[in-house]
Amino acid sequence: MTTRPGSTAAIESATGLPWSEISAALDAAGGADTDHAGLAAAAHTLFRGKVDNAGWWAQSAAVAFEQQIGRRLPGQVSDGTFQVSVSKTLPGDPAQVLAAVETLMAGRTGLGGVDFAEEPTTSGTEKWQYWRAKLADGTRVTATIGATAPTRDRKQAEGAAGESGREAVRSADVRSTAAFQISRLGSAGAVEEWRAWFKDLLKELR
Repeated sequence: MTTRPGSTAAIESATGLPWSEISAALDAAGGADTDHAGLAAAAHTLFRGKVDNAGWWAQSAAVAFEQQIGRRLPGQVSDGTFQVSVSKTLPGDPAQVLAAVETLMAGRTGLGGVDFAEEPTTSGTEKWQYWRAKLADGTRVTATIGATAPTRDRKQAEGAAGESGREAVRSADVRSTAAFQISRLGSAGAVEEWRAWFKDLLKELR
């Protein structure tokens, strides 16, 4: 069993590390012979200094790895419920992409045919922006928005541009990823239904 690319894309984007490297590190930490806490601890060590909220991303990586080795069903988390994430990368910094998310959600009374239980909220830190909603069926939706790690080409361009041109290169190549996650789903079947629904929704995110 393997994880779907979409389930690891947000982790790769946030940490700047390819999933193959993360997976190899967790294998080296004991892999299938290591429990969830041990895998999360190994991921946290790998992520420390690379991403804000390294503990949260380490938990996500441990769950994705457990799905990969067949310990969990795809989308299943430790409490037995299911979740699924779909992401899209757009030009702009996190605040600009959050504004695009708010525009996309404006006027909606719910998602996927399920009403909002209350008005969606937004929040943010220096590096991250969040859009959150509680749905009437008990599920939760969170859009986590963060700047993507610089590509190798961008780093090379910054080096070639010199001090005076580096800021222009950075500004021209700023991109952020919006990762939408719905949690507390009751079945594996709901994972695929919501994955398809969010993929269609994100086609409208610009």
